Amino acid sequence: MHNSEAIVFKALADDTRLRILRLLSLEELNVWELGSILDLPQPTISRHLAILRSHSLVIDRRDGNRVFYRVGELRPPFDKFAEYLESLPNHEPTDLIRLEECLARRAVGSRRFADDKAAEWDELAKSFQRQPLQLFAMAGLLGRKELTLADLGTGTGLLLPFLAASAGQVYAVDQSVAMLRRARQRCARNQIDNVHFIHSRLEKLSGRLPPCDGMLLHFVLHQVARPAGLLRALGKELKPGGRLVIADRIKHDDQAISEKYGSLWHGFECEQLESWLKPGGLRMVEWRLLPGSENHQDQLPGFVLIAEKTELQSSIA
Repeated sequence: MHNSEAIVFKALADDTRLRILRLLSLEELNVWELGSILDLPQPTISRHLAILRSHSLVIDRRDGNRVFYRVGELRPPFDKFAEYLESLPNHEPTDLIRLEECLARRAVGSRRFADDKAAEWDELAKSFQRQPLQLFAMAGLLGRKELTLADLGTGTGLLLPFLAASAGQVYAVDQSVAMLRRARQRCARNQIDNVHFIHSRLEKLSGRLPPCDGMLLHFVLHQVARPAGLLRALGKELKPGGRLVIADRIKHDDQAISEKYGSLWHGFECEQLESWLKPGGLRMVEWRLLPGSENHQDQLPGFVLIAEKTELQSSIA
């Protein structure tokens, strides 16, 4: 046995350090938590941890002003020591009971904070919840790599990171060269390589897109010169069962809002859109009203409409 190995075994020849290792093999803990479980003062716990850490038996991780410890990666001849820790008889059941109590206190603290902050949580969350992260998280749940999607009127590509993570291929269409340039830059920053850019008016897209599983008009339809004709044409570009999603404003009379956003149309009504969808073989499957933002200058309510390409229409076409 090498002298260094003998020193490590000597470090293990202590009941308190074995109890610490047993606990850290089950859960990452800080000095205060270990002290409360073992009923020992923090300086004593710190001294034992220093010995274990010097032999790489435990490793630490800083979290704010706290340091958490866990069992390190045990290498030969100590790789079997983890199995030994698991096989230790519960001769100190109090340690395990107190460990559960300690973890319960963590949960209580988190729950108490949530209860106290519930009324102001939406405002508080704005300081740390970033929309791109939320979109990527949802894309991870919904992503189907065989999908082909089209973002019609993509603008600067705000939604492209989400759409690109949700599908195999995405086609980003816009009539503005300047907007498409920014959309390309956004994709480059996010290392996105499955987006194809098309410079075109939406009304002139015929034959430039492959059959799509889904198409998105996100606050675009109010800027289209012939919205009814566009919806009829888009039905031909969708696969059977494919979906068209439209997000826009409800019909309104606010001229200032329309001028601000370059709107040709003062929003839309459900019945109006439904009548425009039918000639293109599209059937509305969902209509959802959304209230205006309380913290935004544009407080007009909006909607999300989901339409589906019918099998019958596609077979006739």
